[in-house]
This record gives sequence, C-alpha cells and structure tokens, in this order.
Amino acid sequence: MLMADQEAAKKPTYTVRSGGADPTATKLVTELKHDRGILACRYAPNGDYLYAGARDYLVHRWDLSAEPEVEPPADPKKKSKTPPVPAAPALSRVELGGHESWVQAIACRGDGERMVTGDFVGRVIIWKLADQPQPLHSIAAHEGMVRKVAVSPDGELIATAGNDGAVRLWSTGDGTLRRELLGHDCHVYNVAFHPDGKSLVSADLKCRLLHWDAATGKLKRELSAAPLYTYSVKYEVHVGGVRGMSFNGDGSLLACAGATGEKGIAHSGNARVLLIDWATGEIARELKPEKEEICTAWGVQFHPDGFIVSSGGSRTGGFLWFWTADEDVAFHSVRFKQRAPGFDLDIAPDNKRLAVANHDGVIRLYSMTPEPPVSAE
Repeated sequence: MLMADQEAAKKPTYTVRSGGADPTATKLVTELKHDRGILACRYAPNGDYLYAGARDYLVHRWDLSAEPEVEPPADPKKKSKTPPVPAAPALSRVELGGHESWVQAIACRGDGERMVTGDFVGRVIIWKLADQPQPLHSIAAHEGMVRKVAVSPDGELIATAGNDGAVRLWSTGDGTLRRELLGHDCHVYNVAFHPDGKSLVSADLKCRLLHWDAATGKLKRELSAAPLYTYSVKYEVHVGGVRGMSFNGDGSLLACAGATGEKGIAHSGNARVLLIDWATGEIARELKPEKEEICTAWGVQFHPDGFIVSSGGSRTGGFLWFWTADEDVAFHSVRFKQRAPGFDLDIAPDNKRLAVANHDGVIRLYSMTPEPPVSAE
C-alpha cells in the first residue's frame, strides 16, 4: 500500500445519520456583528433568538428570523463565485443593560422562560425572557469574575462558578442562595449539571473536578483533567484549566476542553478535549486535531447525532473541530478565515446550526446541512 493510501486509511470517518447534521458540510451562512469581542453565546430554546455576552456591560439579543443567510446557487451544476456572507440588520439586535462589566457566562432554562448571565465583577442576573426581556433578580454572587453559570435540568437551580474559588447554588424562582460548595483552592472555571439532575460537577484552573450531590451539596468524589494543566516555572504561574465542559445526552461521558503543555501564557499548548468516563471517573480518551495547533480549545458540546464539536484557537487564528467518541483524531475541522479564536459555541435547537462567539466581535452562524444532490439530468 502506498504511503498516501496508508494515511487515508488512518483518517477517522463519520457516517451521517439519515436526516441528520453533516459536520463535513459545515459552512458559514450569517455574521452577527458587534464592535467588541464576543465571549459567550446561547440560542433561545425555541431557536428564535441568539443571546451573547461581550466585552461591554450588555447582554445582546439577535432576532434570528430577521437574519439573512447565504443563498445556495440556483443551479448547483453551474460553478459560481462564493456569495458574500450577509451581516445582520442593525434593527435585529436588542441590548439588555444591568451588568457592571464584561459578560462571559450565559445559560438558558429549558422552558425558555428564564436566562442567567454573569459578569467579570461577580454579578449574576436572572432574566425573564419575553418579547422585551426584563431582569428579575440581580445578585452579587461572587468576589471577582463569574466564569460560568448552569441551570439544572428541572429548571429550579442555578449553579455559578467564580474566581473566588466557590461554587454556589441559587433558586431560579426568587434568586436566593440555596447552598455554597467549597473545596476548590483556585479559580473555578466551569460548572455543569449531570443530565439526571442529581449531580453537579465543577472544574478549576488546576483541572481538579469536584463531583457534588446537587440536593445536599455534599462532595462525592474528586476527578482529574490533569493533562490540561501545567505550572510555568519560567513565568511562575498556573497555566491551562478546563475552559469548556459538557455532558453527553445520557451522562455517561464528560468532555473537558483546554490545552496540553506549555507554550507561553497566552497559548497554553496544544488544543485538546478530554473525554471522562463518568462511571469510573477515568480519562477515556484524549481528542486532538488532525494537525497540532498551538492554541486552546474553549467551547465543547456533544451533538445529539453522536459527534463532538469544539471551538478554539489563538491570536493567530481559530478553528472548529469534530470528533467521534471512539477516535482520538478529529474527522473534520474548519479553519476560520478571520484571525480570531472561537471562545464559545452553541448548537441550535434544530441541531443543524452552530453559533460561534469570536474574539473579533462577530458571532458566526454555520450550517451543517449538506448541499442538495446534483441532478444527473
């Protein structure tokens, strides 16, 4: 067998489900532009709106029904220049005030009636979502940055993670503090509820993962995502951390995104996503790009069709990577044309779209719908 054939045989593949999303067909269809870097984005559960936090004091909402998309060619058999990606109309965006600093944390309740946001000075706001969203509760939740927020599957609890080393649980209904979970000794970067609603996991800069009983607040066990952390002797600082984290649908796997090794402070190494077996607590697989890139994986989610998608990058560029849970190497990747990493991503409720929050102030919407087949006539 020739070398080229051997390399092709090693490349992982993905089989598209009937009527499902096709990651290999991923293409940019819309740009939602802002003048500040976008840090987080989430679709409304009904898919009508997209919410975002940016390097300003506002939460931004785009009406997706008003967004134009790249039109497919009238005749797929004819070659034509790629049409320009349309930008959102200015009137499609609404700005929601109430925060005191940059907004990095966003989560929506499953029924679409509540949203939670957190900022860099520790404030958390619970919003009532409607045609005109309104803040219901504004909470001084942490000393320092709120890194992430999560809503429990039943919609009753909010978990917040902050730079003060604490994880706190709040009532979605009245915004009161239910319990405080202490056990981390550094910045807590991430928090996520298990799909069964009984467990909560929090992850920090040093890649310690603490598994909590959501009902009692009792610490059940400690897990580790150690490959994503290092101590820089040169700069005398901790480098890395669990930047993105999510469970798959049945809760059997936990994905942790970040980078391995040390390549400086801004670039913490090679982009990686760790898959942790929730039952055993052990690292089941270390996912890597097709080609090593000096950058960080920031956002990560499991798609209902069975693949994993992550956004990331560095100041030199950004990427989307796609994996299956049984292969170490990405079966597909998309390199951004802009020199801006993807800090966060979300999968649309129709499971055919992706939203990526970019460092350059643009949310880019991607379609994973394959082009219609070309007629043989």
